[in-house]
Amino acid sequence: MEKNTQQLPAADKIGVTVLGSGSKGNCTLVHCGREAIMIDAGFSCRETKSRLLQAGMSGMRVHAILVTHEHTDHVNGLRVCAEALDVPVYATPKCATVLRGTDSRLRQFATFTPGSPFDISCFDIDPFPIPHDACDPVGFIICCHGVKIAVATDIGFISSCLEYELDNCDMMVVESNHDLRMLEQSSRPWNLKQRIMGRQGHLCNEATQDLLRHTVKDSTRNIILAHLSAECNTPELARHAAQETLNKMERSDVGLFVASQTAPLPTVWSR
Repeated sequence: MEKNTQQLPAADKIGVTVLGSGSKGNCTLVHCGREAIMIDAGFSCRETKSRLLQAGMSGMRVHAILVTHEHTDHVNGLRVCAEALDVPVYATPKCATVLRGTDSRLRQFATFTPGSPFDISCFDIDPFPIPHDACDPVGFIICCHGVKIAVATDIGFISSCLEYELDNCDMMVVESNHDLRMLEQSSRPWNLKQRIMGRQGHLCNEATQDLLRHTVKDSTRNIILAHLSAECNTPELARHAAQETLNKMERSDVGLFVASQTAPLPTVWSR
């Protein structure tokens, strides 16, 4: 059962606001007080601003946009959003090269290397590699005031690196992309099905269950399921699978949320 949260103004509360997640656009805000960083900018600038307003986040001071990888659903509004917010774009050198090749007007790049932590404002950020069919894709561990948050989607398989990085997180935004039966029965071309199910594709609900079994620890308080397929999954199926695993682990104290493609998810706060 999805648990309700209220937005709390206390400066030591760390919030995660998923503005939207799915194949048509991804954007997530991690914030503390009025300070924030944005992960991906897959919506147009106008839509991003609209969703920030809907989520009550329009007054946030965004310091940077962090890019997980170059696929369109993660960078569609990147340049215009970066210019409107007047912030740098953070990406790996390989990803930055691809992005510049796609849009030569992209400026204010700052590059990072997976495995090398860096700071932005009050946030300590540790990027790590993930298996996906993109150029140098990454997930992020973000720490602030002792709270550890993971953002990891577009994952082909559960690597030892992924398990290590997600260990002992207070909050996780993780992929639960598709239901295997729905994908197999869908009208998608066979080569696309193979890509999605492959080691450079996306996690199915059952794989996400395995990920939770290995990474949910005593410190875990909230889990946000993200990047659900609109055609090959449903929020009910993804939630049921994850909740089943949490129940078997006797973790009824963990808040479980499902991000939407069409509207912002109410802010999930650290506890």
